[in-house]
Amino acid sequence: MKKYLMLAAILAVGTTAMAEEKIASQKLNETVISTENFETSVLDTAKNITIVTQEEIQAKGANTVAEALRGVPGLTVSYMDGGEPTFDLRGYGATASQNTLILMDGVPLNNVQGSWYYTSQIPVNMIDKIEVIPSGGAVMYGDGAAGGVINIITKAPQDKNNYGSVGLEAGSWGTTKGNVNYGTKVTDRLLMDISYTGYRSEGFRNKNSNDTIYDANWNPTTVPTKHDKDDKREAIWLRGKYLLDKGSLEVNYRHNEVKDYYTGSLKKAQFKEDPSMAGNYNGMGRSIENDYSLKYNQKINDKFDFLIFGGYDELEFKGETGRNLDTHYLASQYFIKPQVKYNYKENSYIIIGGDYKDGKSEDKLIPSNKDKKRESYAGYILNKTTVGDWQFTQGYRREKIKYDTEIKEGYGKPILGTKESHNADSFELGVNYLYSDTGSIYLSYVNGFRSPSIQDMGAWKGNIKLQSTENYEFGIKDMYKNTYASASVFLINTKDEIYLEKTIDDTFGTNKNFDGEVRRIGTQASLQHYFDKLTLRENITYIQPKVTSGKYDGKEFAGISRWNINLGATYNFTEKLIGNIDMYYLNSAYAQDDFANKLGKENAYTTVDTNLTYKFNGGLEIYGGVRNLFDREYANAITSSPAGYKAYYPADGRSYYAGFRYNF
Repeated sequence: MKKYLMLAAILAVGTTAMAEEKIASQKLNETVISTENFETSVLDTAKNITIVTQEEIQAKGANTVAEALRGVPGLTVSYMDGGEPTFDLRGYGATASQNTLILMDGVPLNNVQGSWYYTSQIPVNMIDKIEVIPSGGAVMYGDGAAGGVINIITKAPQDKNNYGSVGLEAGSWGTTKGNVNYGTKVTDRLLMDISYTGYRSEGFRNKNSNDTIYDANWNPTTVPTKHDKDDKREAIWLRGKYLLDKGSLEVNYRHNEVKDYYTGSLKKAQFKEDPSMAGNYNGMGRSIENDYSLKYNQKINDKFDFLIFGGYDELEFKGETGRNLDTHYLASQYFIKPQVKYNYKENSYIIIGGDYKDGKSEDKLIPSNKDKKRESYAGYILNKTTVGDWQFTQGYRREKIKYDTEIKEGYGKPILGTKESHNADSFELGVNYLYSDTGSIYLSYVNGFRSPSIQDMGAWKGNIKLQSTENYEFGIKDMYKNTYASASVFLINTKDEIYLEKTIDDTFGTNKNFDGEVRRIGTQASLQHYFDKLTLRENITYIQPKVTSGKYDGKEFAGISRWNINLGATYNFTEKLIGNIDMYYLNSAYAQDDFANKLGKENAYTTVDTNLTYKFNGGLEIYGGVRNLFDREYANAITSSPAGYKAYYPADGRSYYAGFRYNF
């Protein structure tokens, strides 16, 4: 690991200090929206927030949201078999996608089915910034925010005529990416833009030449595969913004299409022999997503601000495995969220709001199956009072969740109809002390929850309970000379955690509430050093996840690495030439479902990414880079069965890419 650490240190030699005032102003004036749906500063928030700016995204050569978020403290980014990324805030392991709420401009991307969210098609050149709030958002957003919130904030349509961008990239394994964006000022008040993003790749993994299919009695037959094809992704965005005297009206439409052709897992010996080899099966996942949203905000007067947004999202998914386990469903949801803010004195205000969601999932493969429905409505209140240098925050949310669905006690088991209704409460308390113009120290408590998704219900065992999570956090943030620092320690206690349990007689497993409480103790720290031409970054997260009662008392919660470290450097060789290098380290962990800790830890790894960008006059940029520079072999995920079989899902090997962007 020493040779990787030296790569970042070498670049630090011979630099001069940048103007401290300029750096401090930039960091301290950063604003965050996700905590309250209204802008407030990072310094004035009793949470450990990370903001990834567009400038930082470009500097590190990120071409997806996942690449932009690698290295963020408290966050682990993972994939499985080339699919969509999963974002794990503070150690939820295999269920991270259901415990982290992903927003885009405040609108949830998590669908009602509860499967996953699509971020790979979001064009990074249209991102203004990304806000990451671990253990935050339970009062404002409710269900699914137990681990925290990630809000992807896009650039608003611009108040000018004829602007846009075009980009093209080529890389390893026949990968090509392209995007085009155009915007214009239709009238003095009406702004519009449209964008297209396309992607195609053979992928790192080989695929089998044949598929094995099974008849009703599970007799196998070998047939030529139809799943050895390139992955494809396409996205179209259409946005409009109408400017009001003291507000705006925004209309957005997104269309995403994904075809992901994947191969299966490998056994350990196969993984060590060649991680790119074909797995134990072929498959294809195809999704078509359409999302419509409307947002209206208005400053009524000096004391009142009003915001309301809502919309409709629809996701059609088809999965083919050749194993009588094909799926085809249509998940749709309506939602609305009104909110008002009352400023009763300087830097003191109260926010009152609510939200309503009505969703369902239709089985298109077996139309006779009953539609699975989920409905929720909630109200919340958040108060912030400033007394001198002290800020006090109190929040409360009440949410009611209703199900009308079908439950199977395991795959292939009898179907049981159920109508369930649950009430859930969320609380937030925080105190923030501004001890200087540049620094603050805070203490916070957040109680959040998670309810079973429709997908969870498809294989559920036992009574249905809501997962309850208590978050305690103490932290500090400050700008000292040319260094911005933020650090916190946290304690997370979870009851009735929802997870997938596998047994020897049930290959696929069943979802249930965890037998016992889970305690996560951890710390995260971030340092950013700004010099004349050089920026250095150190991001460190430590999490100790332990089961404290029940069947697995004393065991370590599975699928979570204790250490997650990122060291990075960005160097401006000239005003036009920028270089970047990042080292990522993740230490070993138990397999995702090895709650008994019988099979041992493995899969610690260190990878290095590097890139160069050259900016010409007139808006043209060219760039290139290498990911996994030293071709480290590791797995994005490892799963297991009680019988001792481990399944490895290899990560990509070393890859190269180059491209250009032109902004006009």
